Amino acid sequence: MRHERTRWLPAVLASALLLPVPACSSGAAGCEEAFTAVTTSTPGVASAEFDCSDRFGGGWQRGDVVVEATTEAEAVTVMEAVLRAYAASPDIEDRWSTPQEYRNEDGSVVVGPGDLGFNGPPNVRQVREHFRVTPG
Repeated sequence: MRHERTRWLPAVLASALLLPVPACSSGAAGCEEAFTAVTTSTPGVASAEFDCSDRFGGGWQRGDVVVEATTEAEAVTVMEAVLRAYAASPDIEDRWSTPQEYRNEDGSVVVGPGDLGFNGPPNVRQVREHFRVTPG
């Protein structure tokens, strides 16, 4: 009996060590896909790229959002629409962070969440509370 348990131990340990890796990568991929889909479907967004990490119960999200704007006011309007879209989306998790800045193609206009009254880049929960939006 003892010999039989010893024989299975390496297989059990190997499978336990391999399970978290696919789970982490699918979480990051889901984050990147959700943010990209919501952002690029918002009117006034020229392009968006996201990079997410979801490891060991924590992680980070970074986004590069290019807006179709020639003035700061136009860029703020697009940024607000994007943040409201995040808040409304059930595919975006409360804990995920929103982009730090939104810029136009040539970089001559750059705005951030501070232009809407946030103290730095908010997470999605803070955006939902700020705009009083419930996802779904």
